[in-house]
Amino acid sequence: MEIEIDSLFIFVGKAVVFGAIALLVLAVLGSLLIAYSFKTERFILPNFMLFSITVLEAIVKAMFRLVGVDDAIVDDVGITLKNKISMKKFRDTPTNKRLIFLPQCLRAADCPSKLSQEGMKCIDCGHCEVGSAMKSAESMGYKVFIVPGSSFIKRLVRKHKPGAILGVGCITEIKAGLEMCEKLNLFGVGLVLDKAGCVSTVLNWDNFYEFIESDGTS
Repeated sequence: MEIEIDSLFIFVGKAVVFGAIALLVLAVLGSLLIAYSFKTERFILPNFMLFSITVLEAIVKAMFRLVGVDDAIVDDVGITLKNKISMKKFRDTPTNKRLIFLPQCLRAADCPSKLSQEGMKCIDCGHCEVGSAMKSAESMGYKVFIVPGSSFIKRLVRKHKPGAILGVGCITEIKAGLEMCEKLNLFGVGLVLDKAGCVSTVLNWDNFYEFIESDGTS
């Protein structure tokens, strides 16, 4: 009996070691592909990269830090990759079934808008670009909301039942938003702020307009 137990422990020990080595090898390969994709904007083995970014995220980020590289690259590539995967289905969704969520931090510091059950109500005062952006998007059929947090997004998704979502925010918010879309079986894409923060953040509005104007689906 003792021999059988010893054999079992040895087997389990070997399995753990081989499993750890396999994960390490996969993480190294994933890290190399992510670094290559970030540098060249070409995506090789996208499904494997997505696996590396989601399942092996902690290990992959640790490897980037180990070699002195900013691990934000992992998030950047992950968002770009998920956008590419969802983009066709997003484009195929009629614009009147798409929601756009803008973060309240994009507003001007002296913004006079008031909070409502559907987020901040923009009055297009001209102090920032948000009002013009909302008008342009809504003229195409989009529903646009300025939200102070994820609880608003979840409530508005339940109410309006969209087929697709475009979210704008910092990297952390976009990651969480895309994960939420996956859980709700929605086609989600995200635009990352050029400058994050709590107030007066910065978005490349040219990229925003180019994105929402790039097709004529209605």
